[in-house]
Amino acid sequence: MEQILEINRLTKTFKKQTVVDEVSFGVTKNSVYGLLGPNGAGKSTTLKMITGMLQPSSGSISFEGHAWSREDLRKIGALIETPPLYDNLTARDNLRVKTIMLGLPESRIDEVLQTVDLTGTGRKRAGQFSMGMRQRLAIARAILIKPELLILDEPINALDPDGIKKMRELFILLNEKWDTTIIISSHILSEMEYLASDIGIMSNGKIIKEKPLKEIHKENKDKIVARVDDLSKAAIILEERGVQDFKVMDDGQIHIFDLT
Repeated sequence: MEQILEINRLTKTFKKQTVVDEVSFGVTKNSVYGLLGPNGAGKSTTLKMITGMLQPSSGSISFEGHAWSREDLRKIGALIETPPLYDNLTARDNLRVKTIMLGLPESRIDEVLQTVDLTGTGRKRAGQFSMGMRQRLAIARAILIKPELLILDEPINALDPDGIKKMRELFILLNEKWDTTIIISSHILSEMEYLASDIGIMSNGKIIKEKPLKEIHKENKDKIVARVDDLSKAAIILEERGVQDFKVMDDGQIHIFDLT
C-alpha cells in the first residue's frame, strides 16, 4: 500500500544526549498510525522533527515520495504541546485569524466548526472553554488547511471520559470522511484500540516494535472489567493510584489493562 510518510534512521541529539536514536517507520496513506510509548520515550521529539519544529541531527524524512521540505507543511496539520489559542477570542475568531494568515476562504470556518462540534459556542471566549473544547478548537485550527497528514501528540491527555469519547469520534470522522492520514501518540495502549491500524512502540528513543494493532492486541489480552456508577470519578481514582493503562467504555464499564 502507498506510504505517505517514510522515516529513515531519524536521530536527534541534544549536546551529548541522544533523545531519538535512528528511528525508522512508515505510515500508510489514509491510515491511523499510533506512536506508543511512556513519557520520555522520544515520541514528541520525533513528531517535532516531522513537523519542522526541530532539525534532525541525522536521518531522513520522505513525504509523498519525496524528501521532506517546509513546503510540505501546507499539507500537514499538527497539534503538539499547548494548543495555540487566543483566549480572548471566540472559536470563530480564533479560526478567522488563521484563515487570514493562510489566505483561506472564510467558508472553511463553518465547515471546520461543524466538524469539531463547536458551532454552538457563540460569543463564548476560548479562555472559558473546557479542556476538551480547547483541544477540539486546536484541532480545528490544524485542519483548516484540510491536511493530508494530521499529527497529534497525546491529544487526549487530561481529558475527562466525555472529552475522550468526543475526540475519538472526531479522529474517526477525519480519517474516514476526510481521508486524512493521522499519526497519534499516546502512552496508553488501550486507547489505540479505538483508532490505530498500526502501532510503533517507542522506548528510550528507539522503535522497539512495529506491528499491526491486531497482533499487539493478542499479546495484551489480560484485563480487569469493572462496572462503576461514576466513570469520571473512577478514572480520576485510577490515575491517582498510578494506573494509566485503562479504557473507559460507553456502557459504564472500565477495562483495566495495567495489572502489575
